[in-house]
Amino acid sequence: MALRKRCSSDEPATLAGGSLNPLHCSKSPRCDHHWHYDFTVNGRRYRNTTDTADKQRARDIEATERTRILEGLHGIRRQPDITFRAFSDTYLRDHADLHKRSADRDREILKTLHRAFGSLILHEITAHRIEQFKRERLAGKWRGKGYTSAPKPLKPATVNRELDCLKSVLSKAVEWGKLIASPARGVKRLRVDNRRTRILTADEQRRILEAAPRKMRAFVTLALITGARAGELLGLRWEHVADGALTLLYTKNGRPRRIPLSPAAETVLGALPRVPGRPYVFTNPRTRDQYTVNGALHVFRRAVIRAGILTGDVTLHTLRHTAISRMVEGGYNDYTVMAISGHSSTRMLERYTHPTEQAKTDALASFRLSPVTTASQSPTATDDELRDLKELLEESGGRHEARTRDLRVANAALSQLS
Repeated sequence: MALRKRCSSDEPATLAGGSLNPLHCSKSPRCDHHWHYDFTVNGRRYRNTTDTADKQRARDIEATERTRILEGLHGIRRQPDITFRAFSDTYLRDHADLHKRSADRDREILKTLHRAFGSLILHEITAHRIEQFKRERLAGKWRGKGYTSAPKPLKPATVNRELDCLKSVLSKAVEWGKLIASPARGVKRLRVDNRRTRILTADEQRRILEAAPRKMRAFVTLALITGARAGELLGLRWEHVADGALTLLYTKNGRPRRIPLSPAAETVLGALPRVPGRPYVFTNPRTRDQYTVNGALHVFRRAVIRAGILTGDVTLHTLRHTAISRMVEGGYNDYTVMAISGHSSTRMLERYTHPTEQAKTDALASFRLSPVTTASQSPTATDDELRDLKELLEESGGRHEARTRDLRVANAALSQLS
């Protein structure tokens, strides 16, 4: 066993440049700095801080860590030594590419994860290292490959997606016998409130349509009619538009959805050219393949800027939010809206309900002095009732007996009565 402190009284107090030496401590080793353990097992070196200045407690922590390693709780001796980078390649080939639609996204996320965990043996990844990774990503300490500008902090939702990918990889490592237990199992995701409540007004909708290019104009119009997600519409093929309906196969929940074509939707689709050899409804003329979501988002953002809409977070999903919100406001029942939108529960429709100020006023105006007894009566208070309410509030009520403010007079009266 080897315990040591990084500070020392033998170190010079100042460095060559005249600055203070952080390793100098006149009281070392009887100081408040933490002890560090440093030992070797099976030719591999292990060292870390014990986070305590108590030497006896530090000995106990070192003994516990050595026991855990020898018992194989980190996978040593009982599990093969494989780096995170090597196993992630196996994960992509044997799992993600076969079973996940987000395989391409996982491949991009793993490029980031390799910078933090790629050279580590799987059993060397700890929950603390993952928490440090989360903190650094939120603080924006990493610069993307090829970028020369200063790194920017990431949003919690982005960090959560990276964390989800890391958890998936480590869970498969456990399932395939490469790791005893996943260190990410107890790591919590960051709290995110990404429920957008932004909906477009009629004027904003018209301005975006006028500012959008021709093909993007058709995409925006169809999204506002159907309430479909951007990826669902971009994956739509001409063969799926038939019999007065369009069928969305590549949905978020994996279940195909059939949406009847309204006259407006038929007009939009009828204006789009059907070019032989281009099966997708929205085809990139340069690549002759479907538009990507990122490409469509770039064109849409430029249209929003040209439309002069600079307030609010207007994205492609805002189109879906606007369409479903107007269906709900139109009084259509929840199950009809769910059949169109693809939601699996009515609870998800709550975020699309936006009471207007007039609706709130009408609800508050339902107060009546007397209950409504006939269907012909107005649900709101009449002028006569408002006049009666005013008179009622002006009348004096409660106790009418005489009172005295002088407590001595009251006590004298009570003594005479007794």
